[in-house]
Amino acid sequence: MLNSVRINTVKSILIIIGVGCAGLHAQSFDECPAEAFLIQDKIANLYSVQLATGFYEKSSPTDWNQQKMNALAFNVHDRYLYAYNYYYGTIVRIGAGFQVDPLPLTNLPNKGFYVGDISLLDNTYYLYRPGGNYGLFRVSLDEVSSDYLDLINIVSGNELDLVIYDLAFHPDNGFAYSVDRWGNLWKIDVEAGSSVKLSNVGEGGTFGAVYFDVTGNLYISRNSDGYIFRVNTNWDYPVAEFFAYGPSSSNNDGARCALAPIISQESPTTDFGDAPDTYGSSINNNGARHDVGDGSLFLGETVMSEPNAYADNGSEVDDNDGIDFVTGIEAGKTAIVDIESSAVGFVNAWLDSDKDGEFDSDEQIITAEAVTSGSNIVAYDVPTWAEAGTTWTRFRLSSEESLSPIGGVSDGEVEDYSIDITEQNVTTMHYPSSDTWATLAFEDNWPLEGDYDMNDLVVHYRLSSYDVEGTLMRVKIEGEVVAIGASYHNGFAFRLPGLQRNEVDTGRLVFKINGVEQEDSPLEVDKNEAIFIIADDLWDFVTAGENCKFYRTEAGCGSNIQMTFSLEIPMEVNINKADVADFPYDPFIFASEGHERSYVFGEAPGRRFEIHLKNQAPTEAFQSNFLGRGDDASNANNGEYFINANGMPWAMNILYEWQHPVEYMDVKYAYPDFHSFVTSSGTQNIDWFTVEKSDTNNVFKQ
Repeated sequence: MLNSVRINTVKSILIIIGVGCAGLHAQSFDECPAEAFLIQDKIANLYSVQLATGFYEKSSPTDWNQQKMNALAFNVHDRYLYAYNYYYGTIVRIGAGFQVDPLPLTNLPNKGFYVGDISLLDNTYYLYRPGGNYGLFRVSLDEVSSDYLDLINIVSGNELDLVIYDLAFHPDNGFAYSVDRWGNLWKIDVEAGSSVKLSNVGEGGTFGAVYFDVTGNLYISRNSDGYIFRVNTNWDYPVAEFFAYGPSSSNNDGARCALAPIISQESPTTDFGDAPDTYGSSINNNGARHDVGDGSLFLGETVMSEPNAYADNGSEVDDNDGIDFVTGIEAGKTAIVDIESSAVGFVNAWLDSDKDGEFDSDEQIITAEAVTSGSNIVAYDVPTWAEAGTTWTRFRLSSEESLSPIGGVSDGEVEDYSIDITEQNVTTMHYPSSDTWATLAFEDNWPLEGDYDMNDLVVHYRLSSYDVEGTLMRVKIEGEVVAIGASYHNGFAFRLPGLQRNEVDTGRLVFKINGVEQEDSPLEVDKNEAIFIIADDLWDFVTAGENCKFYRTEAGCGSNIQMTFSLEIPMEVNINKADVADFPYDPFIFASEGHERSYVFGEAPGRRFEIHLKNQAPTEAFQSNFLGRGDDASNANNGEYFINANGMPWAMNILYEWQHPVEYMDVKYAYPDFHSFVTSSGTQNIDWFTVEKSDTNNVFKQ
């Protein structure tokens, strides 16, 4: 089951110089590599193995011509590989250029060793063979030691009596570990020649390759099927969890540098899922992951390796482009997806139908579906018990036929999607669409005109409503805070005009910030209206950046989005959709408690201060006599709010993913057509806000 070979991957981490010979020091490895090493076959071949995915490839040259070797070990003290070589009848040192130098030992028994590793605490090679004439031996590899290359017996095989096929040293505690054929995990004191059984890990077999990582996880590779299991030796009762599909062989022995993580952060070759880590997305949580392999099998247009293997909230690399949801996902109905594959493979998929943050065994919606290159239309059934609302799906493509929602595989790709499950017979409406953003832009100096750069708060947002024959079932609000160019402290909220607080099903309301569900409800207390507070002070969630005054309004200041939010609002009772205001509802900002505003107020106005979109009436929390102060020309009798004498607003709603002006830049200079749009009452230059109509020198660029 050898996979396609990535050319010279291992050589990229080795320094390869001329041919060494016995008696001379061949060049050592130049670093502590993340890959594991595996030696197989009677005519030995050396492979590199990505433990995270099981991807492996031959690294030794085709003309190596070495006889069978075993007891493979990586020495962190000199960065060489060591092994017992059956041709030479002694241990050998293997350099970076794959030179094999025999090292003659004293006191060798008449049979070889197939179990061994080198201690991380001292430069000593430990070898084991069961039987009364053998047992556990030590060999000093320290050239200045008086017992250098002396084979010294520590304990007989009758006394230690372990049926093991490899062992590995823990990165910290000095003990060796192994799993025997029955699945018993042993902790071995190599100095005392004793062992303690810690647990039965739940998996048996011949584990011919055993490895540690820097965190104390033990990886055991089973010869018969190549399955790699992970055993957390830090647990009180360690058990084996399936980790990846690896190479199978009747003759396996492995070694790696236990001081290295199992995934290279400098040169990653692994694709991870994007869902929150409760679904299994990081390496720590045995998340779904695929080696990019030779790059021939993937979903959509491309697959990218992802360095953030330890993320708590999914990958930071967005390469999800292989799944098109042709239909909505409606409880109890058949749904259709279009799966684009680069080549022949198998797709497995899951839908978190009960929204519990995990992909359970009964939530697999596509099982080992054979796909070909190009578009593949696949239908699947949505469970009748599926709970309405936002949840996650996971799609995995591989040459392996059957996969679980977690664990590693040596090729293909995983793509995770946040989707909505709707109730049966639901009509869904989106604003501005299901996959685009609208933009809110605020000038927060109201009731004074300010610099009118309209970047004191910039939010991209999307709204969705779900109704059954005119009865409103749910509303969804999602967005991201794009910029804060304000010295003032502002909160941000949405009101749903026409909806009362007691009409919201608070028990099923779900509010998330940065993908994390919040304990406190956003539904404002002591109000009759349904008002949802996204943040009391947005500065609590973003940082300006080093040498920056504001967030994402100055060049180089916070180029990454730091705050996202989502809010699902289910209804408690039957609500006539026509009684609730249409999109965009009523987004607004308000003054954070304890923070001063302009001289117009003379005090910290707090929640009584609000700024809404043009001609949107304030909420019941607003202090009405604030209207008309400063430059404000509101006229409540005419339904005119939050405008100046020229009809200019302090807040704008743009049905576009708008690029906002840089700090202190009037919007009319960032978008030259804005002035004529306003003076023509919106009849001219209606596309003034598009990127093509901007002065690129005056808008913020990531």
